[in-house]
Amino acid sequence: MERVLFAQAPQARRIPGPPGQLQLVSLCPGGPGSYGRGDAGDAANAAAILAKAVGKPVRYQAQRHEAHGWDPKGPASVHTMRAALDKDGKVLAWQFNSKGFDRLNVESNESKPQDNLFSQLTGVQPKPLLTYGSPQESYKFPAKRLTWEVIPPLLESGSPLRTSHLRDPLGPDIHFASESFMDEVAFAAGIDPIEFRLQYVNNQRDKELIMALAEKAGWQKHTQARKQRRGDIAIGHGMAFILRGPTRVATFAEVEVNLKTGQVWGKRFVVAHDCGVVINPELLKMTIEGNVCQGLSRALMEEVMFDKNNVTSVDWEGYPILDMTQKPQSIEVVLMNRPNIPPSGAGEGSMRPITAAVGNAIYDATGIRMRQAPFTPERIKAGMA
Repeated sequence: MERVLFAQAPQARRIPGPPGQLQLVSLCPGGPGSYGRGDAGDAANAAAILAKAVGKPVRYQAQRHEAHGWDPKGPASVHTMRAALDKDGKVLAWQFNSKGFDRLNVESNESKPQDNLFSQLTGVQPKPLLTYGSPQESYKFPAKRLTWEVIPPLLESGSPLRTSHLRDPLGPDIHFASESFMDEVAFAAGIDPIEFRLQYVNNQRDKELIMALAEKAGWQKHTQARKQRRGDIAIGHGMAFILRGPTRVATFAEVEVNLKTGQVWGKRFVVAHDCGVVINPELLKMTIEGNVCQGLSRALMEEVMFDKNNVTSVDWEGYPILDMTQKPQSIEVVLMNRPNIPPSGAGEGSMRPITAAVGNAIYDATGIRMRQAPFTPERIKAGMA
């Protein structure tokens, strides 16, 4: 219903006529969608404009390569961090800066003509929001600075690289950088990553969450990459902690890295999740499991490729996603039920720490710090070269 309303609104604004005269029939195939800005509004917009032009009903249907080539994309970004430690390994100062393309070159709800592709191609100019973001966490340092910069759209309209929301907008990207850096600084200080985080989180809920994760995961303290081996397989453990509004999540990842092929398997995950009072625990667990699998897919393989003319990752070979043969062996969930705290949402929070936890686990397995996602076999092998 939400998508139908968002798709109808811009057509009513774009095409003059009595209210109720415009009828939109949306045929959506079964499946979960992308949980971000899709291309349903673009399709409705194109059908309405074409129907008005020819004076007859029009059915618009895109092939997969057309949808992949022209639907909005999550924005690319670069993150820069610095920290200062005293002689005892205590953090004195912390600086984080994000620089990326606009998180909303087009709005995520598709409700305005300027945010739809066909309208843009016929001359309607988009109005980008020109905003980005910084990490959400509760670390308290003596001096702390979090900033962001935004890069304006490369093309004013009709771009195949329009940016908008992907599930948990910006979350996995920003926190991949910030939580990887937390591990780096912890090791520089000679402190275990979980102990390091416990020193600096300033909320008791966060401390309890991280300790619950460590207990459930059977966390083994370490202050450097352990590089455990089983033949050609390197085994590593990593974790990450995030906030998403009032919801907080800590995630443990166990990975296996094939040192010959560079292939990474996210074998085991443990998620400690605190979103206030838990109303439906089984549904919440399934939501978290879905977040882990989609987050793992984005961490290991999902990447938009393009040349000077077009997006080139327009099918499942060019844009692969996690399949059943690559799924984790186990996903364990710890629900921190808070009966006296209102529910704060669980739809996207547990996706946010996955890339960082996997990246930290790859470092533990190989001693290689991954600084670009996704962690494809080519990037893993390049790091080991």
